[in-house]
Amino acid sequence: MGPSLARICLATFALLFCQWTATLATEAFPADILVAADGSGDFTSIQAALDSIPIANARRRVIQIAPGLYNERVRVDHNCVTLRGSSPAETKIAFFFPREEYNRRYDRFGPGVLNVFGEDVIVEQLTVENTQTNQDEHAFAIYGQPQRFILDDCHVLGEGGDTLSLWNTSYGMYYHRNCKFRGGVDFVFPRGWCFIRDSSFESTNGSASLWHDGHMDLDMKLVLRNCKFAGPDDFWLGRNQYPSQFYLLDCQFAESLAEQPIGVVSESKPYYASHVYRRKYFHNCHRAGGDYQWFADNLQSAPGSPSSDEITPEWTFDDGWDPERTDPPTIAEVETDGGHIHVYFSEPVSCPDAMHVVRQDGSQAKLVRGLGTSHLVFEGGTPSAAATRLQTTGAAIHAVTSTLAPRYLEELALPDAAPRQVSKVLLIGDSTVTDYDVKHAYQGWGASLHQFFDDRIRVINRARGGRSSKSFRDEGHWDEALKTEPGFVFIQFGHNDNPGKGPARHTNPSAGGDYRANLRRYVRETREIGAVPILVSPPTRRFYLADGQIDPHEGNVLYAEATKAVAQEMDCALVDLNMETRQLFNRLEESHSHWLQAVGDRTHFSPQGSRRIAQIVAASVERQVEPLGRFVIKEELVRP
Repeated sequence: MGPSLARICLATFALLFCQWTATLATEAFPADILVAADGSGDFTSIQAALDSIPIANARRRVIQIAPGLYNERVRVDHNCVTLRGSSPAETKIAFFFPREEYNRRYDRFGPGVLNVFGEDVIVEQLTVENTQTNQDEHAFAIYGQPQRFILDDCHVLGEGGDTLSLWNTSYGMYYHRNCKFRGGVDFVFPRGWCFIRDSSFESTNGSASLWHDGHMDLDMKLVLRNCKFAGPDDFWLGRNQYPSQFYLLDCQFAESLAEQPIGVVSESKPYYASHVYRRKYFHNCHRAGGDYQWFADNLQSAPGSPSSDEITPEWTFDDGWDPERTDPPTIAEVETDGGHIHVYFSEPVSCPDAMHVVRQDGSQAKLVRGLGTSHLVFEGGTPSAAATRLQTTGAAIHAVTSTLAPRYLEELALPDAAPRQVSKVLLIGDSTVTDYDVKHAYQGWGASLHQFFDDRIRVINRARGGRSSKSFRDEGHWDEALKTEPGFVFIQFGHNDNPGKGPARHTNPSAGGDYRANLRRYVRETREIGAVPILVSPPTRRFYLADGQIDPHEGNVLYAEATKAVAQEMDCALVDLNMETRQLFNRLEESHSHWLQAVGDRTHFSPQGSRRIAQIVAASVERQVEPLGRFVIKEELVRP
């Protein structure tokens, strides 16, 4: 082949490759399952199709729903599932189901027509309607506690209240585009973060259209861009009972909109400052027949004074998710361990077809685990031959996280592999940190911490119940712990340093006291062995006062302040678990926080509480301890 012909072939290949990758970036995922009411598909009901998918689904599964009326209730527990109709006019899921009916007989489905509990679920090009006709009745069309949930080109309809109610109170992130919503009171009611664009809202009875609950994280917000609102005379735009944030940008209101601002029903969390109930921000919103002063432009008064252009989905979700992103996943690094090849990606990935790694000598290593995560492990081939590239038997490798368009891995060549290394994380502390037998009524947060790190981190929990910063060392536990040769050391004391614990344990947290001296010594000796110290302030005890707040003078407060002072003095990383648990307990209130701790206990954590507190610790590490934070599994930080 001559040079000119070679250049032509190369140019042609490059053009075809660019066209192929461009096609991948815009085409929808192909359908896996066809549902058709007339029997011409794989299933006649949507629920039957969902039930055919493995519950531990690790790749995008698309259920194509043929035109027709599907008179059924549906529950989605699977992750990474798409329900795709033909259009909202042609594909309809409809059911008559007042809320009171569900209250009378709880069942597997949930209180809505469509009930969504999975992660990264997409619903597109269809209608979901609760056909009950009482406008004063609560009647969910879509209900659930999903995470990273997308509604695209859908109609969500009802006559009663709470038509669209997504209530993942702690972590929920929802995105809706080109949709029509209709209902009675609070018919669009997100708890968490929500971004809605290019959609219409129709009130059936004139009561509040919007409701937002953001009390579990004061950064939670409801953002609406280029949306239209209509309803009967004097319909009300929205209201809230909990701390919340409303942002309305480029929205249009019918002339029938009431001259009544988005209002506060009541300040149901009295320990929050009043202003967190009144965060309503507007930009370029107009009403047919003339504007009201209450929706005049005021973005400059919002936190950070964002411009309209800065308010994107990524901004809305605090950089935790961008459903409009189009960039492909990438290979971050490759490590080898004997015959295993560990490939780490920028985000979780999957593939519907077989996947393997091609080695330099042509031998292959097959995928053995990790599908649906950001860490794939391959095994086989000639161990001494370098790993050169990824290869599949057909379909492309895709990102798992839900986005409007599929995102495929474009670069299959593997970077040079490094020898695999595992770092040890040592935990020292008291009973709120330590491991207990799995049948025990409570667990320290250290028992769950490993769930939030990839397998390059080995957590060694040497915390001991009943120990203080003094007795842990005096009894020889510190010397034994150092023999594990850790790379990172978490240090949490305070509970048993409190007064009343006896001279063998009690320490003084004041500026010249022995508690601070003990912490300084732990930090110094950790650094002397080449490890990174991380101080953790003691979690608060769950003692509530009459006003519903945690007692601000609870015994661990002085020790938490001392821990923070030592961290600042010695330039040491700090997890302020005292502050974090105080805020968590205050948000949940006494009636809803008991599950975090063992029955009748206000200090020690239940197994479920252990995970929640470990999640807080891992999130803090991911934010501020860079050498360790890169090993945190980010998806686990927003998973119950």
